[in-house]
Amino acid sequence: MPDVYVFASKNRTNIWAGIGAGLWAVADADGNYAAERATKAAHMPVGSLGLIYCVENQSLTTPFVVFSAVDLDATVSDVWPERWVLPFRIHPLGTPRKALHKDAAMQDLPTLRSSGKTNISHVLALQPITVFSATPLGDEDWAVLISKLGE
Repeated sequence: MPDVYVFASKNRTNIWAGIGAGLWAVADADGNYAAERATKAAHMPVGSLGLIYCVENQSLTTPFVVFSAVDLDATVSDVWPERWVLPFRIHPLGTPRKALHKDAAMQDLPTLRSSGKTNISHVLALQPITVFSATPLGDEDWAVLISKLGE
């Protein structure tokens, strides 16, 4: 059963920028929240599976493999219009051209369908507070994601 890290993005433009750069990062945070997030980020293994959730169109998109450790001290200011932190390299397995709407994902992915939940964020760790928290998904879930979102 693979653990999948889900990262939310406010729009497709930011997703395209990250995929094009082969890089992902998260918004800056303050205080204890930032420290807790950095601790979780430091434990995300290279080779982990990832997925992006687009808030703009409420869809999952672009599965990827984590290609480097998170740089806990770096700030990225030349990929996105905003300043981002905790960057890590990714190897995309798909493209933002393909998307799986949250309602379809709740029906198509066995783990989500059998969860008894109706809100995708109650099953997948995709909220800012849960960033760098893995969601356990079944092999069948990952196969569905790759078949629908992979290249």
